[in-house]
Amino acid sequence: MGQRGKNLLLALLFSAILMAVVLVGYNLVPQTALKRIFQLFGGTMPGGIVQFITYVAFFWGIFEIKERLGRVKYEKTSFDLELLPEKEHWVLSPDEVNGLKIKMIDYEKENKFLMTDLIKKACTKFRANKSISDVLDVVATQVKINMNRAESGQSIIRYLVWAIPSIGFIGTILGIAQALGLADQAGDPEKLSQVTSFMYVAFDTTLVALLLSIIMMWFFHLLQEKEEDLHTKMEEYVMENLVNRIHLE
Repeated sequence: MGQRGKNLLLALLFSAILMAVVLVGYNLVPQTALKRIFQLFGGTMPGGIVQFITYVAFFWGIFEIKERLGRVKYEKTSFDLELLPEKEHWVLSPDEVNGLKIKMIDYEKENKFLMTDLIKKACTKFRANKSISDVLDVVATQVKINMNRAESGQSIIRYLVWAIPSIGFIGTILGIAQALGLADQAGDPEKLSQVTSFMYVAFDTTLVALLLSIIMMWFFHLLQEKEEDLHTKMEEYVMENLVNRIHLE
C-alpha cells in the first residue's frame, strides 16, 4: 500500500472516531446548546453521513499536506550538508567540478536529495561540453521540472479542497428536499419537528464544509509557498555556489 492509501485509511479512522464522539454526545446530552453543537457536526441522520464523508475528505487532505511538508523539511536539510563550496572568492576548476559529481554520487548511496540530483546533472552537463551557459540552462530546466512534479503531486489535495464544499452543498440539497417532502404536513407538530430537523441538516452540512474548507485552504497555501520557496532557494544555491564559481582555464 502506498503512502496515499495509508493517508486515506488514517482519514477514515480519524473520521470514524470523531463521528462516534459526536453521535454519543448528541444522544447523551440533554436539550442544550451543546446538543445543538453535536447536531451541527453530524449527530443526526442523514446529516451524519454527509458530515462523515466531509471529515474523510478533510483529514485525507490534511494528511497529504502533512506528508508533503515533511518532504520539504527533509529536502531543506540538504542546505546544511555543505555540498558546494560557500566561501567568498572560491573558484572551481573543471577537475573540481568532476569531483563534485563523484561526491554527489557518494551522497546518494545513503540519502538522495533533489539538491544532489540537481548538482550532479549540472556537473554532468559541464563535463560534456564545458559550456557554462548550457549548465545554466540545465539548472533552470531541472528546477522547473521539479516544480512541475511538485505541482502534479498536489493534484489530490486540490481535488479535496474543491470536493469538501461540494459535499456540503449535496447535504444542503438533501436536507431541503426532505423538508419540502413534508411541507404539506407542517400543520402536524411531529412533522413540523422533522421539517425543522431536515432544515438543520441542510444548513449544517454546508456550514461545516465551508469551515473545514477554509482551514484546509490555509494549510494548502502554506504548502505551496514552502514548496515554491524550496525550489527557488535550491536554484539560487546551485547558481551561486556552483555555476558562478566555475573557472574555465
